[in-house]
Amino acid sequence: MAGAVEEHFQRMPYRPAQDGKVEIHSGLSRHYPTLHGNLVTPQGFSRDLVVLMAHPASNFLSHFLLDAFASAGIPIMAMNTRYSSNEPALLMERAAEDLGTGVRWLKEHHGFRHVVLLGFSGGGPLVSFYQGQAENPTITQTPTGEAVALRDSIPADGVMLVGAHAGRARVLLNWIDPAVVDESDPYRTDPALDLYDPARTLPLDREWVREYRAAQHRRIERIDAWALEQLELSKDRPGADPGRVVHRTIADPRFVDPTLDPSDRKPGSMYGDPSVANQGAGGLARFVTARSWLSSWSVNHSRADALTDLTSVKAPTVVMCLRGDQAAFVSDSREMHAASADPGAELIEMADLNHYLVDQPEGIPTIVRRLRAWLDERVLNS
Repeated sequence: MAGAVEEHFQRMPYRPAQDGKVEIHSGLSRHYPTLHGNLVTPQGFSRDLVVLMAHPASNFLSHFLLDAFASAGIPIMAMNTRYSSNEPALLMERAAEDLGTGVRWLKEHHGFRHVVLLGFSGGGPLVSFYQGQAENPTITQTPTGEAVALRDSIPADGVMLVGAHAGRARVLLNWIDPAVVDESDPYRTDPALDLYDPARTLPLDREWVREYRAAQHRRIERIDAWALEQLELSKDRPGADPGRVVHRTIADPRFVDPTLDPSDRKPGSMYGDPSVANQGAGGLARFVTARSWLSSWSVNHSRADALTDLTSVKAPTVVMCLRGDQAAFVSDSREMHAASADPGAELIEMADLNHYLVDQPEGIPTIVRRLRAWLDERVLNS
């Protein structure tokens, strides 16, 4: 262990969008566009390698892995995108631009030789999306036509996916409650599709699950139709991006039936009782705009999909599955590992560990030891 660590607050200027749309309320953010990071370093650190982690919209500046990596002798920076505290406006393409600002900052401003991306939870599809475009640039605009600058992205030197899912759109497809029949009224539902009906028996009938999954697709398509209609209606209104509430998005059958996608997890969700969380304000995609829906949440339109993006990633890649995870499932990790274009991609399955390592104090140093060994083998000694 390296002993004491130091935190260094980072202010990284970035170039905001030039399309005239107002997607940020804060005048400070609009007039002084700055991305924030927290670079955590051991004493006397080398500039041979640094880890960079980010999430599309969550604040990772105090993430529990920061001190653990730095204490193990590995500098690490967590950064926020422009959408931290502004998730309803999130465009995944611009979040990827922001991640690229962090890669360039660490290499050019701080002089680190190797930058390795760490995608934890929803950070997984962000770093996969960025790295896929950095290695094989194909995207010049969002699904709704906003220009993005990804072609000059600097590829990272490795990718680590930890407790990650394959994409926001894939997660929402699996979690959204198909019992909702009226998007303006969360209490008008189809009882036949009520996952939380007390009379429903376990294990869930597999034919019912297939019908349920098909109904989830149909609900996503209904919201897609709304988003596309709003864009058509607003095409002559510069800057318009109508918004809406999306009710009841914590209803994955795997939450109640652990025999679906078997793992070491307990029944329930990362929010606790999923039937309660399904009614609350903290679920996925609670408020969206038409553009953010299509870029981030629609499985039919979003391009930030790790199962597609990783097919372009040849950089050293490791996928670490937390087998007690109630949010990112074993199948997610196995499918991402299978999708990787890295011929030496490694899959590590960590028994019993849950999504946030809650009440599992030994989990964090165990994760870091395994990843440090991988970094030594695949990045530093390759």
